[in-house]
Formats: sequence, structure tokens, C-alpha cells
Amino acid sequence: GFSTAKAVTSVSGRGVGMDVVKTNIETIGGVVDIATELGKGTTFTIKIPLTLAIVSALIVKAGEQRYAVPQIAVLELVRVDPKDENKSTNSIERIHGAPVLRLRERLLPIVTLDGLMRGQAIAEESEIVESGFVVVAQVGRQRFGVLVDEVFHTEEIVVKPMSSKLRHIPLFAGNTILGDGAVVLIVDPNGVAKLVGQSAQSGAATEAETEEVEAGDAKATLLVFKGG
Repeated sequence: GFSTAKAVTSVSGRGVGMDVVKTNIETIGGVVDIATELGKGTTFTIKIPLTLAIVSALIVKAGEQRYAVPQIAVLELVRVDPKDENKSTNSIERIHGAPVLRLRERLLPIVTLDGLMRGQAIAEESEIVESGFVVVAQVGRQRFGVLVDEVFHTEEIVVKPMSSKLRHIPLFAGNTILGDGAVVLIVDPNGVAKLVGQSAQSGAATEAETEEVEAGDAKATLLVFKGG
């Protein structure tokens, strides 16, 4: 009923246009986020899921299943191995029971696909493998890592929509058929980011506390590297 329009008719100035946008985005599985700051303005963020299209994806393996991760959300791959005596690879740490990866002095929350399927944003101790790869992904300003057992290759895949019985699962955006005939699920980075949002926020708070404590004891800043 509230409108800032100077002239109001039966179809204009009543906010109907914005409601149409919101309804259509939600129909295809998208999300509209609104962030308002007093005296500064409002930011509208529209997140639209993957539709029937050809995208470049990274094929990974977690447990006994293979998955496809859209490469547009992948920043880098990091190898983890806690048994590396030379410390040439990264290792997964735990802060207050939550697994994190310290990547260039920045803490990233770690999730597993098996754990997310069970609705767990924080991976359990038994789910953390001894060695593997962390797919570092970023959605908006949120950055997190997905722990996988193997990384195969990148491939151009055709995104097929999920069945109507499975569309309520926000973790996946669709499925595809690989060259060997295997059907794999396509991970939706927006859905993963939404599920681990609370875990990522707690990890960011822990990161700030850790840096504040370490800054008091620091004598110098060193760059450690390996040549050859």
C-alpha cells in the first residue's frame, strides 16, 4: 500500500513490478537478498541457479561418488597432507571442533560433500581424510573449501535440470552425463555457500581473534619459500 510514486494508477506505483521479479526468480530456484544501511542505501543481490547450458566444470571424487563443480566458482586447488614432514603441503586444523584450512594466513572453513548431504555444515572428525585436495571456492564475498579425495580434470558439460523430486536439495544445481556414461551431480556453489554460511561467519570471527593474538608476539614478517 505504500508508494513513493508521484502518480499512482491501477497498475503502476504499487510495487507490483518488484513482486513479479521476486516471484519469477523464486520459480526457477533463485534467491533475492536485500541489504539496507540507514542513510547509505539498499543493495539487491539476485542469485540465479544454473540452467540448461554448457559450462566448464571440475570433475572431483568424494567417497565413492563423482561430482562436477562449476569452474566459475573455483579459485584454486590445494593439496592437504598432515603426514608431510617437510610441510610443503597444507594441513587441515581444527578450531573449536570446526575444520579449517590455513591458506596464506587466512582461515577457510572446510566442508565435505558427504557431510552436506546429511545436513552438517561442519565436517566430523571421521570425515576428514588423511590426504586429498581442497577445492577453494568463492561465492560473492564468502570463501570456503570443499574437501575431496581426488581431482580428475575439467570438462565441458551439459547441465540437465534436476528431477522435480530432488529440486528441494539446495546442494545440487542439476546433473550431467559424462563421456563414459556415468551420471554425476553438479554441485551448486550458491547452495553450498548458503549451507555453510553460519560456519563461515564463526570461522571469520575466529580468524580475527587468532590474528590479534599472534600480532602481539610477532617479531618480524618472513616469507618462506622453496626453490628447486
